[in-house]
Amino acid sequence: MKNKVIALITSLLGLVAAVGPRTVFAVCSSHEMKMKCYYTAGWELAVGIIAAIAGIALFLAKDIKLKIALSSVQAVLGAFIILIPTAIVGVCSSPMMHCVSVTKPALIVTGTLEIVAGLLSLYFYVAEISVKDKLKVA
Repeated sequence: MKNKVIALITSLLGLVAAVGPRTVFAVCSSHEMKMKCYYTAGWELAVGIIAAIAGIALFLAKDIKLKIALSSVQAVLGAFIILIPTAIVGVCSSPMMHCVSVTKPALIVTGTLEIVAGLLSLYFYVAEISVKDKLKVA
């Protein structure tokens, strides 16, 4: 049951990463010129949707090896959620901009939670395999 809850949490975090930069913790408006944060929001949309789909697949998967792979993917996607606004694309350079003070920290928190949830899920599935292996030996 706990693994299903974690899978749903990773899906929700993926949706937050996908939709958040355009709604709740929106990047700067790009009426005249598209800045870095505009492209960050686009990349986060793509990565967030992939994370949400991977979370749904994790929820529905039956094979333990597939669940382990999807949990690992979730952790990697969480790292990308963090890296996009911090290192890969970035945000505006002025600390006064909304994307620097709100969007970037929100994505860092979202990505960190995604990594933690993915690693926690991975831990539970690996532990499940080792318990099954110990039962086979005995």
